[in-house]
Amino acid sequence: MRQMRVAFGVIVLAACLPALLSAQAGQAADPAFKEQFERGGQALKDGKYKDAIEALKKANKLSNNSCGECYLLLAAAYYRSGELNQCEENCDKAAATASDDLVRAKAHNLKGTAVFAGAGTDSRKMKASEGEFRSAVQLDPKNATFHFSLAKALLRESKDEDAKRELETFLGLNAEEELARQARLILADPRRGREEFAPEFEISTLQGQRVSLKQLAGRVVVMDFWATWCPPCRASVPELKELTKRYPTEKLMLISVSADKDDGAWREFVAKKNMDWAQYRDADHKVLNAFGIHSFPTYLVIDGDGIIKERFTGMNPQESFVHRLKATLGQMPQLEGERHK
Repeated sequence: MRQMRVAFGVIVLAACLPALLSAQAGQAADPAFKEQFERGGQALKDGKYKDAIEALKKANKLSNNSCGECYLLLAAAYYRSGELNQCEENCDKAAATASDDLVRAKAHNLKGTAVFAGAGTDSRKMKASEGEFRSAVQLDPKNATFHFSLAKALLRESKDEDAKRELETFLGLNAEEELARQARLILADPRRGREEFAPEFEISTLQGQRVSLKQLAGRVVVMDFWATWCPPCRASVPELKELTKRYPTEKLMLISVSADKDDGAWREFVAKKNMDWAQYRDADHKVLNAFGIHSFPTYLVIDGDGIIKERFTGMNPQESFVHRLKATLGQMPQLEGERHK
């Protein structure tokens, strides 16, 4: 499935999860509710979204479908699964059933993020996203994350002065360090708020090469997030090999980032398949988290300025990976006239 995602959506879940996963939504005396709620929360943290959805639905049913926290965590699980409509629907239910303004604010913020993710160039949806973020800020004006979210929507609408005020408010609150760094970069160059810039990274490949985004400036980068246990990922290897033959390495670099926990299995597979391009196993998931990767395979196309131009998730039996990339890569100025014969 081809899908666009905004990287900043990851911060919404960081804002939602900690308080909610320790909550028991007023039904602490019910052991069955507590078991399902905690099971759902842990599955969400572990990236097992189907299991999370199943458990949280059971918990909500035990509370007569009146658990705002359950709806909010369900929305988070749907967002992580890429089911944006379901996410929005559960955010509405969370806001309607929540017992306090904090949960309502988080529901509005998460819905705004889901709408933002699917807005594209639709100005009405972007306006709707802004409205959700404003509702979150109104309910909890001391939450730095909500101001950051609102600023992103305002920047997308080219309301730079309003966005600047929100970012300055954000920096005056208890802002998370990485987001504060992003906010300062956006204030220095508002374009960063309208485009999805790839996060800085530096890795040491299986071949012993040190690679960083800064080092790759000017080159097109295709990042392949995969794992040996993922059948579509394994099936994509021949197409990835084909991609490395289509363009010279000084113009395009392919980097495969594995989510494998088993180092031996990863090395064996890479060697067996002669995957001779840049390979990296992200043992601590630091790179995966930085890029907001939650499903496999995911492919990113980054231009020479470090902007993520396209994001492909999953396999499409009707259209190959390389075929889907043709249009995107064909529009890259850095690759004009460079395709190998």
